[in-house]
Amino acid sequence: MNTPEDIFSGIKNIHLIGISGIGMSGIAEYLIQKKYNVTGSDLNPGPSGRKLMAHGVKVFEGHRAENLSEDTDLVIYTSAVNEDNEELKKSRELNIKAVKRAEALGNIVNEMFMIAVCGTHGKTTTTSMIAKILIDNKLDPTVFVGGNLDFLDGGTSRIGKSNIAIVEADEYDRSFLKLKPDITVITNIEEDHLDIYKDIIDIKNSFREFLMNGKKDLKIIACGDDVNVTDVIKDFPKKITYGFKKTNDIVIAFAGYEKSSIAFQIGSENLRIKVFGNHNILNSTAAYIAANNFGIKSEGFNESMKTFTGVKRRMELKYVNGIKIYDDYAHHPTEVKVTLEAMRRLHEGRIITVFQPHLYTRTRDFYKEFAEAFKNTDLLLLTKIYPAREESIPGVTSELILNEFNSFGKEGKYFEDNDKLISELEGICKDGDVIIFQGAGDITDICSKFIKRMKKNQNWTVPL
Repeated sequence: MNTPEDIFSGIKNIHLIGISGIGMSGIAEYLIQKKYNVTGSDLNPGPSGRKLMAHGVKVFEGHRAENLSEDTDLVIYTSAVNEDNEELKKSRELNIKAVKRAEALGNIVNEMFMIAVCGTHGKTTTTSMIAKILIDNKLDPTVFVGGNLDFLDGGTSRIGKSNIAIVEADEYDRSFLKLKPDITVITNIEEDHLDIYKDIIDIKNSFREFLMNGKKDLKIIACGDDVNVTDVIKDFPKKITYGFKKTNDIVIAFAGYEKSSIAFQIGSENLRIKVFGNHNILNSTAAYIAANNFGIKSEGFNESMKTFTGVKRRMELKYVNGIKIYDDYAHHPTEVKVTLEAMRRLHEGRIITVFQPHLYTRTRDFYKEFAEAFKNTDLLLLTKIYPAREESIPGVTSELILNEFNSFGKEGKYFEDNDKLISELEGICKDGDVIIFQGAGDITDICSKFIKRMKKNQNWTVPL
């Protein structure tokens, strides 16, 4: 196994292709703190790129061969980058070592005592919870997570002084196969990333391979409510299952929703969190079990969770003044479903969801499931598909979701133009409405634009 020194020894200048992506920006933050000279490029630098520029990183907009300096010692690139990328091709021509983000991450953390959190959904929140609990209980871990966190000063990574690393392990492009954890959390396993995997069997086999790659005494913490997870872990000896089902090793006794928190029990331990939804009860249970490996009990867990309000863009409440506006990252039918179920439990008013489908392949494969997932919304407004790394697929548009949704007798609309969507939304929203902007693309920018419009035209002046 390579060590960090194998890749980074003697290295001074590092260039990151796709530097503004949530995982890549975390690597960039780490490298800056380690005093490397960092440059990068991205098609849309966005807030992450601007933040890196504030730290002295030269970030180019767009990918061009001239962005790559000839004195570059190492190139790190995101899995979304194609082999015909001009900067990547130039690195090959100049014989500059180029590695994927997953390999760079593995070289940083594999020699540490690593907790890796994987799963189709919930891994960012679970990773964040574990990180905060360990930080608050003075264990000083290194952290790499796929979301911006207030307790990391809005960043996605942290260098700790201990030998503990907490890492979000991403199954996209089989990236997590580069990690060798000591403890693995598996939140759930579903069909996703079908541009990479053939089917659910292929996905489960990849998770099995990830577990087999773990260190010799790997401990597995797995959601036993998920049948795909239980199938994957059945032949691994050191495992603890958790969930609501009585067949789990650790059974969650649900106590109830309160005004600003959820209280629940695990055995004799009384736990409390401030983020809502049964999915977050599961996430926090996994975090508690992981923290318990370091001797942290309910007191340390609860004290830390008092100030955990979630990850940026995970049902983030942005503004309140008669109308509540949330910004949310959900982009898979299951994520949409559990989010809207939690919102329906919390709010009596009308729920309006503005959804931006992410990827043509995901829309093609799951448009019926998306329509079903939106049943808890009263009005669905759809934008154009955010293509990310993909080319368009003939016949695949947001209207696939819309037509299926409307067939349930529900009200939905599709907008080619985002400004028209904002204008229509402004005209129909009223006091008591809950408006959720959902998706993994640039829907967050549409959310921000709408909030600015409402502040200007309706005197919204009460930020949270």
